[in-house]
Amino acid sequence: MKNAFGVALGIMALIWAYLALTVLSGYVLVWAGFIAWGAYHTIQGKDVLLPTITGTIFGAVMATIALVIAALLSGYIDNFAATIAIAVGITVYILTAVKAFGNVPANVFGYAATVAMVREEVFNSVATASVGDVVAINLTHPLITAGLSFIAGAIFAHLTVKLAAKLG
Repeated sequence: MKNAFGVALGIMALIWAYLALTVLSGYVLVWAGFIAWGAYHTIQGKDVLLPTITGTIFGAVMATIALVIAALLSGYIDNFAATIAIAVGITVYILTAVKAFGNVPANVFGYAATVAMVREEVFNSVATASVGDVVAINLTHPLITAGLSFIAGAIFAHLTVKLAAKLG
């Protein structure tokens, strides 16, 4: 087939979007899954599923840690922009420093997508929140939603490649 990958991508995207908006609604976000899907294709080679999942989730964890650092610093620095900037600087450096999660694009995509999920009121309350408030993990926490979305997106990317090879 001339454009087997395009056909496979269209089919898998249709299935992913439908599932994310119905059965998985409230647990995953369509766009976050597509971010992991894109991250999957930044790695060359055969075994890219696990590095994509671990890389994007590592980014999500570091984004969450950035909020914790900002909450901790807010008691010492009376400038919200400075606390966030310091927290982001530290955690983004770590995205490239930990060799076990060496897929820097996946790390950064996971970080950015998780920050995008953080509601404005969380950012606004970081200056007055306790660390416990920032990391109160539940099914709607950005770290959980991001992680589930990244896992699903990476799996769908993997399935897209498999389907394209069969159509090919």
